[in-house]
Amino acid sequence: MKNKSIKLILLSTIIYAQGYTLNDCISIAIDGKRTVLSAELGVVSASKGLKASFSGLLPSIQAATSAGKTQFPERVSISPDYANFDLNNLTLPNDTIRTDHFNTFSAGLTLNQTLYDGGRSWNQVQQAKTNLDIAKLNQRLIRIQVIQKVIQSYYGLLKAEKLLDVSEKNLEMSNQQLSLVKKQFDLGVVKRTDLLKAEVVIGQARVDMLNKKTSLQNVRRILFNDMGLQDFGQQITVIENDWIMPNIPTSSEILALLKGQNPSLLISKARVGLNDLSYKLIRGLRMPSMNTSMNYSASGQTSNELFDALKDDWSIGLNLSISLPIYNGSTLSIQQQQADLSKQQSEYAYITLLNDLRVQAELIRETLNNYSEIIPLNQSVVASAQEDLKLARERYSLGSTTILEVLDAQVSLIRSNSTLINTVHDARIQEASLKGLLGTLDMEYKQNER
Repeated sequence: MKNKSIKLILLSTIIYAQGYTLNDCISIAIDGKRTVLSAELGVVSASKGLKASFSGLLPSIQAATSAGKTQFPERVSISPDYANFDLNNLTLPNDTIRTDHFNTFSAGLTLNQTLYDGGRSWNQVQQAKTNLDIAKLNQRLIRIQVIQKVIQSYYGLLKAEKLLDVSEKNLEMSNQQLSLVKKQFDLGVVKRTDLLKAEVVIGQARVDMLNKKTSLQNVRRILFNDMGLQDFGQQITVIENDWIMPNIPTSSEILALLKGQNPSLLISKARVGLNDLSYKLIRGLRMPSMNTSMNYSASGQTSNELFDALKDDWSIGLNLSISLPIYNGSTLSIQQQQADLSKQQSEYAYITLLNDLRVQAELIRETLNNYSEIIPLNQSVVASAQEDLKLARERYSLGSTTILEVLDAQVSLIRSNSTLINTVHDARIQEASLKGLLGTLDMEYKQNER
């Protein structure tokens, strides 16, 4: 059903040529990416492992039946035949029995129940629960990674489209400038060097536009791959909204979100708990264990005798056993020490990861604050560069300035436009990176779950 929904979304987009929103791309990726589907299977497997872990707490019942035949040399036994004794003839007849095998049939039912095993059974259940939690956290982590990749490639495509648009406008302006220089050169107003410089500029503009087209095709393929699709030349138009400075959390809020939401950190914390359970499991091997069993059985030389014995000649037994480990070398002691060391290592790994993630989040936080000041400045620079180019072209047409001033103004406009485009889309990507780091990115796309 998921594959059909993906195909329908893609087909409607191709037919009606409607643009992809960021939510569309993320929805397709979450529904179709094999890594997401694999993580879902991991959750299913862990949930089955949790069900299986309860078997250590429940009783076990076994039914057993056997049939055997023992072969040996023929034996003859003579016994009085009281059934045929004749009172008129005081002679007691004999019954001769010849046998060369012996049959045995048995059946039984056994119930075993562990009463106490040092807490190992309960700890195994806790381990399975923790493994299920880790599987769910890993599923969240995979989803966040997929969403981040789609966001990065989506805005990468937007950036490439806008940079190509800038390059095309630059080529158009260069053509117009070359046309103007040619007219002035034909009139003898400007030197041949002006014409050559204009031709160089238009050549560079064409090369830049070709490079921008290639870059656009590359990022387009990356976006399709991140969405879990293949690029067959489908029409795709990404839609952009104005970037608004997000509400950036404070340092204390960042720390709280990392501890409570970041999947990688929560997985690391869960592994500390797993190692603690491993330590308890090994320690439980030093504790006494208590088991009880009940057995119901019957036997006979024939199947009929066995059925009769199950009704009237059965036996039932109830056993209680207690075992206490006294000495088994130093194996358990060493294993317990190793488990304690593993627990300490996982605690160190958790603290290290927390500090690393906190530093990363603070860096992104400062970067976003910087973008909030840089972007308005870049916008004003673009406006000034546009006005400067307009004035330079007017002065050149009047012969009051050189071609170099016009070309410098044109290059300044291209650079300022490119800088603004790169800055805005880098800010969008950094915003998504911060949300992914804090573990809140997938929460915004919960509606994509089915």
